[in-house]
Amino acid sequence: MTRMLDLLNTSTVVDVLATVLWNAPTAPRPIDAAAVSERPDLVAWAAGLDDDARLGLLDRADTHAVLGEPVIVVAESDGWAEVRLPLQPSSKHRDGYPGFLPTAHLRTLGAPRTDPVVVRSGPLLGAILERRPAGGYRAPDGIVHELDATSVTSLLSEEAVDPAAALAVARTFTGTPYLWAGSSAAGVDCSGLVHVAYRALGVVVPRDADDQAEALEPVVPEDARPGDPVFFANERGIHHVALATGGGATFHAPRTGQLVGAGRFDTVPATETVTAARVR
Repeated sequence: MTRMLDLLNTSTVVDVLATVLWNAPTAPRPIDAAAVSERPDLVAWAAGLDDDARLGLLDRADTHAVLGEPVIVVAESDGWAEVRLPLQPSSKHRDGYPGFLPTAHLRTLGAPRTDPVVVRSGPLLGAILERRPAGGYRAPDGIVHELDATSVTSLLSEEAVDPAAALAVARTFTGTPYLWAGSSAAGVDCSGLVHVAYRALGVVVPRDADDQAEALEPVVPEDARPGDPVFFANERGIHHVALATGGGATFHAPRTGQLVGAGRFDTVPATETVTAARVR
């Protein structure tokens, strides 16, 4: 298990509530204008997408990056930055998930963060802020957010991860529509749900399901505790991940056109292979 604190050593961070990581600067469609505007509103953008538009993200978007998230900038051109996201490990690149973000969504910090926290609920879910001695939590742009202390996780803490706490974070998405590449309060896909749930505890889990299965400690599915990831595979490999809730049940983001909610792993077809893992 990697703590987020170990990867907060970049001077460039995300400066908006959430932004989409695109696989090319030409990937956004006209309908995605709200997601790539100077001050994007991903919640409103996602709410305006029908199922066809959501399916159209499959070959365009890969993940979300959120407020305060560290970014490695590789190159900049025509208002776009080629980046890597170190808090989102991926087999696609050793430095973190690769892709493109609007440069307007980034900011260079004036000084390292001395008491960072990650937000574990609400519209700021997953955001990395700095605790102020005078009170409140400061964003990269200097805005101070007044949050209850129970809604943040200190990144200086070395407490053991609690899978049940990750499940509680995931359940805040109950009833929201599945969103391909989603990994923010605006929406989630299956592996994004797992990534966000553990990120809110200050723990780095790979972004995609196959990478999650590779990185985490295997456990017998029947021994999975509430909050442990459960993986589903067919002849093509792992295609889905959920969080165990006990007794063969799960909580997951199923697929486009469906809502985040309860599922099961003990009733899958014989063509499916089910495995599980634990985040330590």
